[in-house]
Amino acid sequence: MNLDELRTVWKEYDRKLQTSQAIQERIITSMIAERSANRFSRVRNQYRFGLGWMAACLVFSVIVIATNPFDYQYIIQYIPMAIFATGLSILLADMAKSYAAFQKILVTHYNVADALKRIIAIYEQPKRIIRYTVIIFVFSQIVLLPLSFLPPNVDRMGLWPALAERIIPISIGALLFLAAFKLGAFKERHVDKFKKDLSELQSLRNMSDELLKAE
Repeated sequence: MNLDELRTVWKEYDRKLQTSQAIQERIITSMIAERSANRFSRVRNQYRFGLGWMAACLVFSVIVIATNPFDYQYIIQYIPMAIFATGLSILLADMAKSYAAFQKILVTHYNVADALKRIIAIYEQPKRIIRYTVIIFVFSQIVLLPLSFLPPNVDRMGLWPALAERIIPISIGALLFLAAFKLGAFKERHVDKFKKDLSELQSLRNMSDELLKAE
């Protein structure tokens, strides 16, 4: 085999290698895109369910305030339910905003990297007001809501026995919240998985760029 034939064979081998590399990259990109798209679809479904559930709870809280089914005697007893309704309104508005932003994103093979960056950016928007809202919201439901039933118990049992009786639901609520927190019920897991998908995609492209430079 002379030098020209050797060059021809080498060029053909190099062409096949590049083709194989491009096909593998396309397959892996398609797999990442499909996985991300399926997860993103589940996220949007969860947001739809969450919006519906929170809207129903908000309607319930408004009905309670308007109709007083618990026979509240003092205005102060309405405060926990008013905080509940206000907190729900804020959280509902924030969730609706994120959901509207998600609706504008479509994950495909051709734009998977850009789509993942946009999804992650929505998750990581500064939400200091939401954090404070959640803290006040949780405190009102664990502590203030049980105490809103204190006045009739005081009339029936006396102050200290009534307070002791109210400690039971407060303690149970606090323990349930701490257990849920420890188990990760309030942790956003999807964003870490989207970041992993983006990292895998970027690693693949970096590897491809390095191979091209080496040639």
